[in-house]
This record gives sequence, structure tokens and C-alpha cells, in this order.
Amino acid sequence: MTRMTTYLLAALIAATPLSAAAQDRGGRGDRDRGGGRPSFEQQDERPRISESEAQRIAQARAGGARFVGSLGMRGGSYVFRFERDGRIIDIPVSAYR
Repeated sequence: MTRMTTYLLAALIAATPLSAAAQDRGGRGDRDRGGGRPSFEQQDERPRISESEAQRIAQARAGGARFVGSLGMRGGSYVFRFERDGRIIDIPVSAYR
């Protein structure tokens, strides 16, 4: 009889809806309402910087390393490749202000 009671209790718990306070604890729904990271649509609304401006920023961060080339856009960043002391350094710069 205890096994049947346990199954019945588990079924009742599974079928019981959570209270409103327990359901509104944040999560994926908050990101859709503007919280958290901006979506791709919101990122496109922000002003972008040019690749040459991003390269100047990367060269300042590289601290005298030799510029090798640009890897172009990767996600929301421009990526530039530099060489210093035989090592390759990739420096990302956000494409958004």
C-alpha cells in the first residue's frame, strides 16, 4: 500500500501548477523583455565602428607588435592578428560602440 501511496503522491505533485511567485523567478523570459545580453536585432541598432577604426584600437592594444592581417568579423567583433617575438596574437575589438 505504501508504494501505491508514493506513486499517487508523486503524480499529484507533478500535476500541481506552481504558484505565481515560483514561476516568476527570472530566466529565459527576462532576456526576451530586454534584460541580459542584447539580441542580434538590438545589436544592429547600435552604431558600428569601421574596420579601420577597430584596427587602430587593436594596434594600440598590441603594444608595438607587428600587424599581420585582419580575420574580419567574428560574431560581433573584428579580429586582428599580430606577431610579437615569434608568437601570433589575435586581438578582438567590438564592432559596436
